[in-house]
Amino acid sequence: MKKVIVLLVFMLVSVVGVSQSNLPESSEVISIEQQKELDKVKKKVDKAEAKAKKEKKEAAEKKKEEKLKKQINSRAKSIAKEEKQIEKYQNKLEKGKLKGTLSPIDIQKYEDKIAKSQLKLIKEQEKLKKLKRKL
Repeated sequence: MKKVIVLLVFMLVSVVGVSQSNLPESSEVISIEQQKELDKVKKKVDKAEAKAKKEKKEAAEKKKEEKLKKQINSRAKSIAKEEKQIEKYQNKLEKGKLKGTLSPIDIQKYEDKIAKSQLKLIKEQEKLKKLKRKL
């Protein structure tokens, strides 16, 4: 895109230069006018390049922000899933204890699963806090 704009600008300058060369003016006047035209064209090109660079940077920032939002949503879902899993294990443990159908080994297994899920939950919450700070 930039190359096309620069090419068009230089073509415009050369066409203007060729049309002015047919005039019977002094070479100094022509050179000064060409230099002025060239300076104007360079300024326009520089402005266009700066604008394109700024738009590209804004697009990259927007993309990065969208990615962070997706990651935050993913972490929030993961936290909700772990909370449900902990609740499920606790319910099974309580029911088993009330009925008396669980052996001490089974009780220990459920308690270990609950502890493991709680550790995962804490890690996920920390990761979520870090992502929110970035946003």
